[in-house]
Amino acid sequence: MMCSVRMRMRRILRMGSSENVRMICESLQALGYKCASDKILDALMHSVDDPLTIVSLGLNTAVTAEKNAKYENCLKRSKLGNPVFLRDLLTYKVRQLDVEYINRLGSLNFVHEGKNLVIWGAPGTGKTWMGKAIATKACQEGIRTRWVTYPFLCRELLRLKVEDSQRLESRIKYYCGFGLLCIDEFPNYDIEDKFLMQEFFNQVKIAGHSCVVCGQCNPENWDSLFEVKSFAQSIRGRLLEKAYKLELKGPDLRTYSPDKN
Repeated sequence: MMCSVRMRMRRILRMGSSENVRMICESLQALGYKCASDKILDALMHSVDDPLTIVSLGLNTAVTAEKNAKYENCLKRSKLGNPVFLRDLLTYKVRQLDVEYINRLGSLNFVHEGKNLVIWGAPGTGKTWMGKAIATKACQEGIRTRWVTYPFLCRELLRLKVEDSQRLESRIKYYCGFGLLCIDEFPNYDIEDKFLMQEFFNQVKIAGHSCVVCGQCNPENWDSLFEVKSFAQSIRGRLLEKAYKLELKGPDLRTYSPDKN
């Protein structure tokens, strides 16, 4: 008798919970999450699990799908190419890496703070790889990210200045609109119109978003890379005013073999 009463109570509670779940699904549909709502309702009809458990699993599945879709869109828009991940970081002792510091950078706090990151080192030490790992993480977090090399950027802006000044302004705004702008091979291009790039970095600073800049030269020595010293100082000031720094040391990883060392 007692067992029968308990079973009836469970059925009543399940019916009440099921009704609540249907109301939740109606709200999800109204918010534009019809796919998640349909999956939850389908599971509710064919499962004996607790309705709220079904909702929890359904929402987790929907959130994961949404994040993956957003990541794929961010990655495609970024022009990054194949993604790379910090979990694959080569931590050879010879590289003298501060792994804890790198992991902190990988948490993207500097992006949320609106600060920059400057990465430099000799050829083959992993500057581009590190920058791409940070950019990949930003895409995973849904941060609008753009990857571009400094030579390509210079040529593009210079061409637009000659062809169409309005398109030039629009393109500068385009780059300034990304939450994370990554510039590789800086400053491996000698552009004659240095004031154009000075204005570009000025607009990037005004936008208040973060930059990752990768290059071979220590930023303290950027002055020696430009004919006009004031130009170098101006760009250095804009990029380093709010910047974290990461110097990469060690051998050329393209030819290094840890088994032979």
